[in-house]
Amino acid sequence: MNKNALIAVALVAVVAVAAVAVYFMTNNGNGDKNDDKDPDVIYSDPGKRIGEDMSKNTPSSLSRLWVYGNSNEDDRINQADVTYLEGVIAGKNARTELSDTNVDGVVNQADVDHLKSILAAGTDTKLDVYYIDDYTTIQKVSWPVKTIAISYCSGVYTTEVTGLMDKVAMVNDEIKNNNWLYLNSRFATVPSSGSVSSPDWEAILKAKIDVYVPGYFSGDTDPIARDQLRGMDVMFKHTCDGSGIPNINIDRSILMYGYLLQGDMDLTYKYLAWHDDCMDKMKAAAAKLTPAQKENLVMARSFISTGASTYSITGGQNTNLVHAAWAGVNCPTQTLALTPNLYTSLTMEQIETVMMQSAKASNNTVFYIINEHDGLRNSKDLDVGVPAWAEVLKNRPETIHYLGMAREGGNSPFYVVEMAFYQNVLYPELDTGLDYREMMEYFIDNFTDETENYKQYFDIDNFFKDFGVL
Repeated sequence: MNKNALIAVALVAVVAVAAVAVYFMTNNGNGDKNDDKDPDVIYSDPGKRIGEDMSKNTPSSLSRLWVYGNSNEDDRINQADVTYLEGVIAGKNARTELSDTNVDGVVNQADVDHLKSILAAGTDTKLDVYYIDDYTTIQKVSWPVKTIAISYCSGVYTTEVTGLMDKVAMVNDEIKNNNWLYLNSRFATVPSSGSVSSPDWEAILKAKIDVYVPGYFSGDTDPIARDQLRGMDVMFKHTCDGSGIPNINIDRSILMYGYLLQGDMDLTYKYLAWHDDCMDKMKAAAAKLTPAQKENLVMARSFISTGASTYSITGGQNTNLVHAAWAGVNCPTQTLALTPNLYTSLTMEQIETVMMQSAKASNNTVFYIINEHDGLRNSKDLDVGVPAWAEVLKNRPETIHYLGMAREGGNSPFYVVEMAFYQNVLYPELDTGLDYREMMEYFIDNFTDETENYKQYFDIDNFFKDFGVL
């Protein structure tokens, strides 16, 4: 045998030995690598997709329950979702994003099993439930949820309509330091989590909270919250509207808040039914308004104060302007060059220009609403601040009709009351059967835990008030 032949034989031998070694290393000498797995069990990797950006692949916008397992993408997770999901697996139904119940990237029997576990879950069942948060990423909440930390006034009102007050084990400084403290006796007995912009991480950890809900965005603290809380569930679901940000809506937040935190779903759906009925009536009425009938509204976010050189005027897709537009109101500052942002600081001369540009051509009238911290925060007084604006603008040629509202009246489940206020005052001829005062009373009577506290501390004129032409 020549030298080249010997080398060839040696190489074949080396390759053969290596192949045998690889086989035994990868299969442990037990044949196929799946031989030790039960062929009747569907293997999966639950939670694999946590953190995935869903901004380009969101579920149906018609669904308010972006929770995985809601396979038919309506507003409920129930047996209909099991049936739909089984149809997806059988090839009879189209796969939806929320069909991937266990978010492992594959839709199969394991998703049906996980969905059935969700439906069968009791008060002590341990289970991860996955959802899409307001950063449009996939996240999870671990059930059971026994304790929550809530923030801000909108967190209080959202907790009320979802029947979750008995789980509140922590509130933030905004609640502790304002009249919201008196709405529920629990608030005085539980610790503070700091503020949304400066959370007390150690206090939250010490309280052993199941789920921390900031309630609104904080660019400085949100990115580090999960690391600071060392694995504690943090739920970024706005309890106030998102100023035109797609898919951030109070009604969606309410439903997901109630479901994910295991609240009173009967109460939650009762609120949504009332909400939807009010919205349908108001939007139907708004649709009947002709362009000539529509009134023009400008909104300020600050009172007159000594030494101030600029004042905040809302523009663009500001939450309250969006609500006013839904109610059939023209909001010129959504498109004026002087007010391109949600909030723009303007000099008094610029504000006078805005008034001139915003007045209705047919009657030179503009409705001017001052949106400040009255309500239960009560750090501002509409009865003082609104007339002060009228005094400053008294020589304007426009007819200015003055209104006042508390900021919490629009950045919370009360926004349907806000919309009714606009319609009742600007369009008294509209017959919707809705009165904003009666709506607030209905909310208090039907959706609050300690109703007597609301009746004691609430004054509707601190939330919404028509001052007329001053």
